[in-house]
Amino acid sequence: MLSFLLTGFVVVVVFSIVILVHELGHFLVARKTGVRVERFSLGLGKVLLSKTFGDTEYTICAIPFGGYVKMAGDEPSDTLKIKPGDFYAQPPGKRFWIIFSGAAVNYIFAFLLFCFIVPTARVGIVVDDMPAYRAGIVTGDKIVSIGGKKIDYWYQVLEIISKNKSVDSLSIEFERDEKIYDVNIKPETIETEGIFGNKKSISKIGIGYYGDVEVLKSNIVNHVKVGTQQILSNTALTYKFLWYLLTGKIALKGSATGPVGIAVMLGKAVKVGFVYLVYLVAHINLALAIFNLLPFPVLDGGHILFLGLEKIRKKALSVKTQEVIQYIAISLILVLFLVITWNDISIWILKR
Repeated sequence: MLSFLLTGFVVVVVFSIVILVHELGHFLVARKTGVRVERFSLGLGKVLLSKTFGDTEYTICAIPFGGYVKMAGDEPSDTLKIKPGDFYAQPPGKRFWIIFSGAAVNYIFAFLLFCFIVPTARVGIVVDDMPAYRAGIVTGDKIVSIGGKKIDYWYQVLEIISKNKSVDSLSIEFERDEKIYDVNIKPETIETEGIFGNKKSISKIGIGYYGDVEVLKSNIVNHVKVGTQQILSNTALTYKFLWYLLTGKIALKGSATGPVGIAVMLGKAVKVGFVYLVYLVAHINLALAIFNLLPFPVLDGGHILFLGLEKIRKKALSVKTQEVIQYIAISLILVLFLVITWNDISIWILKR
């Protein structure tokens, strides 16, 4: 029971942090561009706590899974009675930055976390009939050096192997059961396909990281370097996943997860440790930033799409047209949410 309550508490805290970061982006840029913010709410539903500072009411509401920033004149119907300080009183360029800023701050927050939390050099998956498999490396081995260079983190493994270009064999030392073993492995050049079908060659030995993480101990320059590597690689993987999902190369069930699946993963992260929990928070922020900028109505990306059309047409879509599009989009998202939620329940709960 105590474990269940702790998991519930962590889920609420994590979702609140992610939402707070997102809405803070909208809030700060709105204030910076001169838009009056009427309410900054953490949570949805009945107001539990409320305090007004200046022109803005700050509230905490009963339902913790949500939040919003209510700006003056931010409804399409308000365009007929625009006043200074209203959202729709701003030109499209300023409105773009207000809308874009929520996802941008989530992305920046994820980057900052990735600067300090990194996967260890422990081996996870070992691909059959690849060099590492043939050399006898197994799941759980921890790589301690490659070519005489000390290894502490997984990014170092990737750097050295990818730069080898399959020219020379690499001397790899790994730890297993507190004993050190030394093997020579020659990487293979693998032809891979990018998001849009572009071909590229990568040197690999056929291993993936285990999943455990730790705090990076290094100088600030390396922190930024590692954070940049992680945010870019994870961004590329996320877009590749979305592309494969849209083109039917992977199925929705078992590949996409929603609030239920995230809650289960957070519960497991609590048992693993705080550092892993922070690493998962980084991934959630990254996923939210990317998903929220998809050019689909209701999402921030959809609002940006409307802005683009407004810029091209020299006028906004009619209020009725926008409302019809939004209603259709909400219906589709609701159906997708229910499907993903059922998939999560069937995978994470019913099959336990």
